[in-house]
Amino acid sequence: MKRQNFTLSDGRNLEYLTNGLKSETAIILHAGTTQDITGWQTWLEYFANQGVFALSFGRSGYAASTPMRGRITIDVAKDIAELVSSLGITKFVNIGLSGGGQHAIATGLDPRSVGVVTVGSLAPFAEMGEDFYTGMQQADLDEYADALKDISLLVARFQKWQDGDLGETITGAELSVQDKLAAEKPTWKVLLDSCALTMAQGWGWVADDYSSYLKPWGFDPRDVKVPTVIWQGGLDKNVPVQHGKWLTKNMPNARLELREEESHLGIFVNYEEEIMQSAIALLTA
Repeated sequence: MKRQNFTLSDGRNLEYLTNGLKSETAIILHAGTTQDITGWQTWLEYFANQGVFALSFGRSGYAASTPMRGRITIDVAKDIAELVSSLGITKFVNIGLSGGGQHAIATGLDPRSVGVVTVGSLAPFAEMGEDFYTGMQQADLDEYADALKDISLLVARFQKWQDGDLGETITGAELSVQDKLAAEKPTWKVLLDSCALTMAQGWGWVADDYSSYLKPWGFDPRDVKVPTVIWQGGLDKNVPVQHGKWLTKNMPNARLELREEESHLGIFVNYEEEIMQSAIALLTA
């Protein structure tokens, strides 16, 4: 798998990675916060083995993708629209992990999109009010407080991650039984290694991503009519369960796949094949 670059109409660069197949139908992978495009390696390989063309891409500020300060969620969908046109893709499904979830939802507005799958996705900050924070672990509460106050404070916080256990930072100090099971699987290590790679390459992604999380999305998720599968862990302390329930309630064609015993990353790893198969089912329906 080789990193590739696409020049957008405004001159910015968009970096992406494919699984080596070519097709007019595809699955597009929207990464979580801090996740490099290589963090999808095991998923890209799985889709290739299933004969399904798949690609991951870096949002603005990640690796070789040009920063775009003030980016909002819908901006990413516009970038993807250009990329899929250049690749000749006429039908696709979006998968979004964590912070990538809302961007996958936005891309569901594209007339070529036939479905959306999210895993631990945020609901709109502007609509949830204080319920946005309910049940979050302290580390995440601190991150949002920094982002609202001064983005440089958040950058400094992320820089401290490089000196600690990234898995512990994301999941909390005490791993559940399900987390420990997930930590033994290849995808867990691939994901955390990709986050470390992102942090080693710079910090432009911090301002870009958090502006999209805390500002209005630029569209109404109620307007996304394609079938949408909302995967949510009941023990998620990064994106608590009310986010998944809000999306399910407010999106007209959404269904909730709640796994009560799973955390934020636990559901992504422990249910990875089921999640990928749910996307393939939408693509081939």
